[in-house]
Amino acid sequence: MKRSNTVAFISAGMLTPKKRDHILARRQLYLNYGALSLATILDAMGTETVLVHGEHRGPAEVLRSLLEQGVLPSRYPIMLSIPSFYALPWAQEFCRLARSTDPDAKIIVGGRWVVGPDPDWLREKLPEADLLISGLAEPQIASLLTSAPDLRILPAPRPDIALNHTLVSGFERYQPSIEASRGCGVGCAFCEERDIPLEKLGAPDQVASALAAVVAQYSTSEIRPYFQSSMFVPNVKWGTGLANAFRASGLNIHWRTESRVDVLTPETIACLAEAGLRVLDLGLETASPTQILNMNKSQHPDRYLNKASTLLKACNDHGIATKVNILLYAGETTKTFDETRSFLDDHKGSIAGVSVGPVVAYGPPKTADILLRDWYRSGAMPVDPDSAYKCGISTMHLSRDFDAQSAEFASLELSRRYMDTEAYFNLKSFSYYPRDYSRADFDRDVAASDESQLPFRTS
Repeated sequence: MKRSNTVAFISAGMLTPKKRDHILARRQLYLNYGALSLATILDAMGTETVLVHGEHRGPAEVLRSLLEQGVLPSRYPIMLSIPSFYALPWAQEFCRLARSTDPDAKIIVGGRWVVGPDPDWLREKLPEADLLISGLAEPQIASLLTSAPDLRILPAPRPDIALNHTLVSGFERYQPSIEASRGCGVGCAFCEERDIPLEKLGAPDQVASALAAVVAQYSTSEIRPYFQSSMFVPNVKWGTGLANAFRASGLNIHWRTESRVDVLTPETIACLAEAGLRVLDLGLETASPTQILNMNKSQHPDRYLNKASTLLKACNDHGIATKVNILLYAGETTKTFDETRSFLDDHKGSIAGVSVGPVVAYGPPKTADILLRDWYRSGAMPVDPDSAYKCGISTMHLSRDFDAQSAEFASLELSRRYMDTEAYFNLKSFSYYPRDYSRADFDRDVAASDESQLPFRTS
């Protein structure tokens, strides 16, 4: 059997979309920048690499394409990245097919949110995998190609080199990523990074240099990068430095990022707007004082909401579109839901859109049970008590007021209250739809969709 000299990274796709299965959800693209970081490191060392995203294609189609291109079989291991538990069924099917196609293939599986919580549980779900890699693999990625892989969990600060997007199969369709920082550590009860310390942001000159490299990769400035950071917390000095670095480099790029509602000041927002920030995903999560405390978002709900109000106004004043994330949480009641809706109503003019959904416990029993025990005390319970073991995704009945079905209905209702077709397209097309996906394409997909599944008003 002839084998290639290419390291194939596969980002596991999803058999069905995360929230609701409709055409628009299947159009979305999510760049696996963690896997791309590993591919970039190997490429810089002279090893031929490629990153293929499963998206919503079937595992068999992805595997067949790799075989037809001669990427597989390879003399190197297959590097399978599982970015979320929603991608696990896809990964299971891909591993079965890859093993039956090439019994001698070595399959290495990564994806810290899926592997890390309980490798023994995942090994049971993926018996074809030869190695499971917990944590971030940049320090030992080269060793994984050898007969003596380094399996230690090592510190992995953000690499200084720019991601090489040309290694992504069909990269022109994806909006690029700039990794600004890692970690968070603020301690929100539901967050997977609650205990991972926040790293310092990359220096403005480094960010500008990385972005200039990405512009060269795409051969155009018509890109909309996402500055990846679990909690983007620049100050005025950093924002001013970024604007100056962009001007010095001749960069005029509009970009997007995410942050909390209580960590950015109006002065910083003004600097970031000057540096090209145009869309900000804000983790408000709730405007109910009770739920703010339950989520451990803040010990001072009034202060938290005042800062949220100030930030929303500042973004609106400086031309930054805000997409507000809302999480219906364990113990949600009609009263707490109404408090959140009232806050959103009061700030409707400063909100470009919302993303709403019920909280989910991710992970196998070893980690999920910790959350579930806490949520039980709030009156919540999993729809299927065995779901943590079965798939690592525990959907919830939130309370007597909000069983799972009611929570889904309320989520859709709240989304449609603040988003019409235009707002939804503007937000999604900025970062998540293919770069060549036009408004005409979108309108055709809307017309072919079941409107009851769409999170925006169509009339």
